Amino acid sequence: MTTAMFKTGMNRSLLNKDFFQAILDRAFGPNTCQTTAWSEQELDSSASILSNISSGGGDGDDLDDDFAQDDLPSLNENSALRATEEPCPMNDMTGHFLYKIDYNNLSPVVNPLQYHHPSNTRQSRSISNSSISTSQPGPQHLKDGELWVVVKSKPIDTALIELTNIMAQLQGGRIAEEYDQVKDLTGFRNSHIREIEVAELAWQVGGAMEKISAKVYNVLRNDSQQLYALCLEYLDPVTANITHLNSTDNALTTWSPNDIHLVLKDLASFHAQFLGQENKLLRMSFLENPSRSMMKVLRPAYEAMIETNQRNDPTIFSEFLSQSMLDYLANSDKYWAVLENSPRTLIHCDFNTRNICLRVDQSAGTQSLCAYDWELACCHVPQRDVVEFLSFVLPPGSNDWSHYIEYHRLALETSYERLRFSDSSYPPITMPSSREYLNVAKIALMDFASQRISMYGISNSFKQVSWLPRIASCVEEQIKRMGPLGRNQDQVLQYSKL
Repeated sequence: MTTAMFKTGMNRSLLNKDFFQAILDRAFGPNTCQTTAWSEQELDSSASILSNISSGGGDGDDLDDDFAQDDLPSLNENSALRATEEPCPMNDMTGHFLYKIDYNNLSPVVNPLQYHHPSNTRQSRSISNSSISTSQPGPQHLKDGELWVVVKSKPIDTALIELTNIMAQLQGGRIAEEYDQVKDLTGFRNSHIREIEVAELAWQVGGAMEKISAKVYNVLRNDSQQLYALCLEYLDPVTANITHLNSTDNALTTWSPNDIHLVLKDLASFHAQFLGQENKLLRMSFLENPSRSMMKVLRPAYEAMIETNQRNDPTIFSEFLSQSMLDYLANSDKYWAVLENSPRTLIHCDFNTRNICLRVDQSAGTQSLCAYDWELACCHVPQRDVVEFLSFVLPPGSNDWSHYIEYHRLALETSYERLRFSDSSYPPITMPSSREYLNVAKIALMDFASQRISMYGISNSFKQVSWLPRIASCVEEQIKRMGPLGRNQDQVLQYSKL
């Protein structure tokens, strides 16, 4: 089974003139720029927590018709490979690859993008037969430019599923047996299909979701060849239009209160777009949605995971934290009944400083949220994204949690009312009170701790996760401050600054 991790990839020959021209057409508009050459560049990318194995997915269905907009073109229509049936050579490229596209402007209304690097800041690594000369100087040729993009080639979902299962098997004991039985239900199924479909969804619905998402210029997808790739904007702080990138190790000094408020406000605008539309989201088969019934099946595996983590590293997984997570799982049926009766929405579900940054609009002097790596997106309560983000940007023992959770609630309420005012198709929703919203946030925090942090713990036993002790400590201290689930929240709310 482990061979599945290494049998899918993309042949570089697929990155041809048509592919790169489609990127320019998406970035600038059709017939405004002409590709003259392209070259692969050195990309300094940190290894992921799972050793460069990106998450992937199986066959994905089309978007639910309720979200489709027939008058909008499809990202897949720009794909140079969409209908190609030639065999895809295996094990060629999987991962992230940086490309520089040189182009000529053909229209006076187009300016080169800001992703421009002086030639002495990058060392070009040209790919044979990739660079072509198609320059056609003439009266329409105004100025040359270059666009930097990242091609993200993804293995199928069985790669990540089998990798996590291997880690569980190597632990031995109860976790090896329990995890093997539920390995397909832990949120990774369809994950690479999901990222492509989520990119399509962001383009179709526009609004806040498109605004906060990293730009996707092109996709390559061929299910029969197990080929899945996206071409994304290059998020590079060298250009001075991106800040807070890869800031996890320095998050406590990088993310100011103003930054946190900005992120929560933009996040709430995105959450509002799909708030209360659970039925539509649950019909999107590319999403892997957690549920009350699924938690009943997953519970033994996560209990075994928590017990293993406490045995492997009790300094991170203390007796208090471990027992709190086990208590949550023991009563997860009751707590998930609360979650399923709360307003849910589309969430990122990996919303932390490893997958977000801030985009700077230098002309306006403003910043905005930019989120990427949407492989784990699902239908869940919006508080799930909030508590994960706060776990990464607040120090252990912070008293600001209730303030930020309430800030997000108010921003969500305001954003949703604005959507209803401009679009009558949004139904009225009874927004939770401060107390109700905070109580659901507590459940979401325990859900994040018992599943995601537990998974980080298993990974940590094979490859050190430098930031895990701080995140686990932050969650533990917040559980102590919020008190047991079901506790009256009046005492907790008194900490709020709102």
